[in-house]
Amino acid sequence: MARSRARAGVAISFIASSVMVLSSPAQAYAAMDGAEIGVEVYLPSAFAEFLPQNANDLVRRLPGFQVNEGDQVRGLSGAQGNVLINGRRPPPRSGSLGARLNTIRVEDVVRLELIEAGARDVDMQGYPLLLNLVLRDQTARRINGRIEIEPRENGGDEIQLGLGGSVTNSRFSLEGNLEVYDEALIAYEDVRSANADNPTARLTPDRNTTMSRREAQGSATLPFAGGQTLILSGAFDRYANSQRPTAEEVESGAALQETNEYENTDVSFGAEYSAPLGDNMDLRAVITRREGENENSASLREDGSISRSTSGNETAETATRATVRWRLNEAWTVEGGATWAVNTLDGTSSATIDGVVQDVDGSTASVEETRTAGLAVVTWTPRPDISAHFGGRIEQFSLNSSNAPGELSLTDVVPRADLTWNLPMDWVLRLSAEREVGQLPLGLFLAETNLDNALNTAGAATLEPERDWTYRAELEHRFGERGLIRLAAQRREIENPISRVLTTGGDVTSANISAETIDTLESAFEFDLGRLGMGDLFVDGIAVVRQSERIDPLQGFVRETSGHQDYTIEIGLRQEFAGGKYVLGLELEKDAPSTHYWLTQIRHEDRGLEARINGEWRHSDRWRTGFWTRLPETVREEREIFDGVRTPDASPVLNNTIERENGTFVSLWTEYELRDEVHLRLNVRTGRSREAFTEVFDVDGTALDYADVDVDNVPSFNIRVRWNR
Repeated sequence: MARSRARAGVAISFIASSVMVLSSPAQAYAAMDGAEIGVEVYLPSAFAEFLPQNANDLVRRLPGFQVNEGDQVRGLSGAQGNVLINGRRPPPRSGSLGARLNTIRVEDVVRLELIEAGARDVDMQGYPLLLNLVLRDQTARRINGRIEIEPRENGGDEIQLGLGGSVTNSRFSLEGNLEVYDEALIAYEDVRSANADNPTARLTPDRNTTMSRREAQGSATLPFAGGQTLILSGAFDRYANSQRPTAEEVESGAALQETNEYENTDVSFGAEYSAPLGDNMDLRAVITRREGENENSASLREDGSISRSTSGNETAETATRATVRWRLNEAWTVEGGATWAVNTLDGTSSATIDGVVQDVDGSTASVEETRTAGLAVVTWTPRPDISAHFGGRIEQFSLNSSNAPGELSLTDVVPRADLTWNLPMDWVLRLSAEREVGQLPLGLFLAETNLDNALNTAGAATLEPERDWTYRAELEHRFGERGLIRLAAQRREIENPISRVLTTGGDVTSANISAETIDTLESAFEFDLGRLGMGDLFVDGIAVVRQSERIDPLQGFVRETSGHQDYTIEIGLRQEFAGGKYVLGLELEKDAPSTHYWLTQIRHEDRGLEARINGEWRHSDRWRTGFWTRLPETVREEREIFDGVRTPDASPVLNNTIERENGTFVSLWTEYELRDEVHLRLNVRTGRSREAFTEVFDVDGTALDYADVDVDNVPSFNIRVRWNR
């Protein structure tokens, strides 16, 4: 831990030492006259060197901002994401925000506004920062599309099609988007974990893999007299994945043969009505509905043993929310409302292990979760540079499950408060404290079987939603066109996390366990080192230090959370030459080693340094060529393997070392604008080789078995045409 703090401390110290030089009053970004306090404006021209093609390209380059899709499933917070388009959030249940941003041409973006809490009369919905994309008036009709084909040397291929459009007039506005994705490839052999029943160096054979996705989304906006607006939206998403051994592996009688079939379909719609209720009051009402269907099957043949499993479920989610926002005066705003949601799951599962039918509790499950809440939030803005929110909700939760008699009923008080203070010298201080009641994963009520280790997990009899407190302090400074310095500290206290446990009857199931805490220190920066006379050199990065603690639910010892990493460090450098005609970039990423605590294993993982190099040559305004390279990297795992589920007095019976070395990947591309807003891109990709080995030892360190694989890279050629009209 001391070493991880020291490494992150170097980055934090570098940031602090650079503040006075890079953001001194003489050099700091001078806001234009009349600029709003708490609103940072970015013009598309600030990102011109990246040659953005759509709004998503701009948003991804915003320093210190990450898109949040919002509450797209369940829950009653009503959050719809942290991105506005012309001052309005995208319609509920209208598909992913990323897909919508991809359809907006960069030429249609007037500016990007980062809005602090209290800076404008806008519903922040708990976010400390919102992005508002201001677009110019759209033409009456617009269409955009994309066709992408990628044949591979080994016979695999990938096809992507995209089509979107909009129609706008004074009476209505329509938007729609369709995405098609198909891919077929051979997933070549790889090393695989040993287990107590198979104390050998196991390999996964070559597999024919297919993936497909069909996604459609659309919305209609209908304005009415008196400022009323009705928005109707809908989305369809179907994803399928299949993995089967190749014919050669079947004919050769490979020791291990595995198949997996997965298909998921979601259909959803939403309706949103908004209307003014006077000069200082607004009404907003939302209703959403989602229906889903999931099917999954698997088989495993190993050493003459055949095991199979199947599962399927149907889910439905309905939620409504109505709020009234009342602006009492310039300093006070009050929002109140109510929400209601009901979520259901009906599913079945079955399995056979070496021909023996498994009898598992919860193999047939029916679950219904209902939530009702009243909410209120008060916004206080005593002066333009200070804003505070106080409020929360009182929530009634009920759960009915076929796995347990009776009804579970709970009432929670869920408060939150935050403060945003715009300090002198363009610094911003944000403080927040929030209690949250999480979504309940209904799939945990359905039994499942892991064929790899012949382990059954019973469906949960009953569960409570996870409850936590999150405290956060953040200090941020933005300067110049894209300069950023951010320091943050956060503590999260989870009162009743959900984990898999071993019951007194010897069954594995999901249950609420004792509390855990997660502490995080974070720094982020983006500098234009041209201010120091270093030419067109830009640097950005983050440094994160983490600390966590929980009691292991299986063996009872105190440990960190599963997958915890003491630190993460990312650094990016970008150098421009000849006025931006040539660009060279370097990205470095290093994560601390992590430990994953699983039911039958403890896995220690150490990922090496990840390094990526990219370059670009801009021949003209219409033609550019470049490359992207990922350098070799090594991932090493040390696995402690137990005989069955870990118990308080159990010790590992095997140790398994797995190491993978991934080779260099190179992508060479060129893109040319054939005519206005019609782009052709050609891309040659080398693929990536992989060398790996697995070695199994007994607890005394005696080697029991060894195996390795050596997989060649698979080159491919990609053709993409995209257009906006």
